[in-house]
Amino acid sequence: MKTPFVRTNRRILIIDDTPSIHLDFRKILDPDAEAEQSLAGTEEALFGTQQPDRLTFELDSAYQGREALELVKRARAEGRPYALAFTDMRMPPGWDGLETIEELWKADPSLQIALCTAYSDYSWEAMAERLEFGDQLLVLKKPFDSLEIRQMASALTWKWQMAQDAAMKVLSLEQTIEARVHELLKVSHLLQYDILTELPNSTLLGDRLNQSLALSRRHDKQLAVMFLGLDRFKRINNALGHPAGDEMLKRVGQSLVATVRESDSVFRYGSDEFVVILADIRHPQQTKGIAEKLLNAIRAPQHIAGHDLSVTASLGISIYPEDGLDAIVLIKKAETAMRNVKENGPNDFSFFIDEMNQRAREQQSIESGIRLALERNEFVLHYQPKLDLSNGQVVGAEALIRWKKPGQGWVYPSDFIAVAEDSGLIVPLTKWVMAQACRQACIWKTAGLPDICISVNVSAIDFRQRDFVESIELILKQTGMEPTLLELEITEGVLMQNVDATVTALNRIKALGVRLAIDDFGTGYSSLSYLRRFPIDVLKIDQSFIRGLSRDSSDAALVSAIISLGKSLKLTVIAEGIETLEQLDFLKAHHCEEGQGYYFSKAVAPDAFAHYLMSVKPLPSAQA
Repeated sequence: MKTPFVRTNRRILIIDDTPSIHLDFRKILDPDAEAEQSLAGTEEALFGTQQPDRLTFELDSAYQGREALELVKRARAEGRPYALAFTDMRMPPGWDGLETIEELWKADPSLQIALCTAYSDYSWEAMAERLEFGDQLLVLKKPFDSLEIRQMASALTWKWQMAQDAAMKVLSLEQTIEARVHELLKVSHLLQYDILTELPNSTLLGDRLNQSLALSRRHDKQLAVMFLGLDRFKRINNALGHPAGDEMLKRVGQSLVATVRESDSVFRYGSDEFVVILADIRHPQQTKGIAEKLLNAIRAPQHIAGHDLSVTASLGISIYPEDGLDAIVLIKKAETAMRNVKENGPNDFSFFIDEMNQRAREQQSIESGIRLALERNEFVLHYQPKLDLSNGQVVGAEALIRWKKPGQGWVYPSDFIAVAEDSGLIVPLTKWVMAQACRQACIWKTAGLPDICISVNVSAIDFRQRDFVESIELILKQTGMEPTLLELEITEGVLMQNVDATVTALNRIKALGVRLAIDDFGTGYSSLSYLRRFPIDVLKIDQSFIRGLSRDSSDAALVSAIISLGKSLKLTVIAEGIETLEQLDFLKAHHCEEGQGYYFSKAVAPDAFAHYLMSVKPLPSAQA
């Protein structure tokens, strides 16, 4: 089977000082094309024979070496280089064939050359001294016939084309590899550097810290790790949007880099957290001075989005080798110290101490315990009665969670609620409390006990969940609880976060029929204008004001004012923390509607509460 000719560069330059030689080459390589095509056309017309594509060459002539050099240069400049040159060895009075080849290869190194030489010309050894015989040079001894010329022209031009194609493929491959390498380097940079602040990130932190630790060990020097967390940074995002917050983070990163030495390193660790490695620390006082400089640099006002903004940070410090010998331990201890600063008062710094680690371990133990307790049903609810102060009848109960930990006894909310909120476990915990309280209310109703309103406390984290309202609706449906008998107690702080969204959520809850109460009223910062917008049913006076009724006239005035405010807004007012008859009499005299506290009963188990509900007697008066 014949292989069809592939289109290739068939440009050939004939270099010879004898015009008749040029004619001979043209007769061999470019016979009368029109005659051949006419004959082929006649044959096809008569016999229907399909003629193969005819191999043709594009021929140019040069009569001296210098003329050939100019043609080769011009052809390359035009982007149409010659594939092959037939050159004679002897071309007086100009260059001979060898010198011509040397000059042509300087102009076009890829040019294929057929050197036409007679036996009387240079010997092979003489030519080899001047030219490097590679695969681009063939020697054609005179005399030669037409078949040799055509075969050589076909083979060498085809070889030239294959060499060019291979070179293009290699170039394309090199470009692809180079682009891929750049892409990998870019990905590697993105993996190791923060795109916003351009600081190295937590991925690179471990490697850099290990390198610094190795140097510190080798030279017996100290090293400090500083963990910085911005204080209440979300308020900037909430007030001015994320672009302003991002700009502030960039400014903070720049301030940190400008404050430390060139030998130190700054990393962005988390959304609003940074880590600084201080190499070659000689004494703690030096570290203290740098910590103060960093905090001052961070809280310097920044003009962003048309506002003069400032932010503070909490900073924790761990020291090598006193606090640890490896990177993970030092970072963890510095973070623990930072968390301790945030809890005890932000905008400050603290060195790590073992007591912090002990506390962190205890919190981690509690967090793990909460997860297991949810799985093992170790939580129980106790119920504290709420009474109508006008007749002494039980009208409601507050559901309060208790944890009966196997082998340890009772664990009270003050010991685990804060950890549950920090870890996010408060969300499943609140759902469990709400579902369990609703089920218990239905059990009491089935047992023939009077209908009472069950109150459940809701945290800020619960309220911010997107599916919060849907989860309430689902619990009501699954338990069969009457919505009007469920009351959610929400603190003022929760209500004042993103007021418009809060109002929308409260209205959705009210649409379900659920009651809403403001818990610990008087300790927050609600304004009357906002209070009127909230669809609230109950104001619950904080127990700290009730406790001070007998000794603090300002507390008495405040309680009286809250009761009056509630009545003017047509809200039910309930006082919590009632412990004495004197407190009860004050509240009744000022027409407070409901109350709860140890004076009536502590929070008790469901069976004990049911017994209390059935046996409660009218309240005694102050004159009794």
